[in-house]
Amino acid sequence: MKKILITGCSTGFGYDSAIYLAEKGHHVYATMRNVNGSNKEAAAKLRNLAASNKLKIEVVELDVTSDSSVEAAMTKIPTVDVLINNAGRGFGGPIEAFTSAECLAQLDLNIVGNIRVVKAVLPGMRAQKSGLIIQISSVVGRMSPPGFGIYNASKWGVEG
Repeated sequence: MKKILITGCSTGFGYDSAIYLAEKGHHVYATMRNVNGSNKEAAAKLRNLAASNKLKIEVVELDVTSDSSVEAAMTKIPTVDVLINNAGRGFGGPIEAFTSAECLAQLDLNIVGNIRVVKAVLPGMRAQKSGLIIQISSVVGRMSPPGFGIYNASKWGVEG
């Protein structure tokens, strides 16, 4: 049994991965932001599913765009064998439609957020002399379709 931390578990790949890996017998720390706010329903759904199926899923508040949130989450997560950095979001539209602040927010979420969480788990992985980090990216980290310049740039950054 591995202890697996997954970011971005409110929907999509993160949510599905948390369930799948817990069903395979792993202890999953399913993290997401706003567990008592906008993601309250998703958090409750995961907790209920875990309880009714006797799965080891712990929902933990973690906003990858906040140093203090990452630090607080790590106080609740003693050790991690596997990190799946999945949190992210894509903004579409022409580049000139975005403010500088919106561009920086996209990069903070999709690139710097990954780095924050990696930095938080690496000391423990080094201490246990093992660990695996999986960065979830996108096909747009290898090609750039029009209309998603900022998102494309952020995924190229993840690939790098």
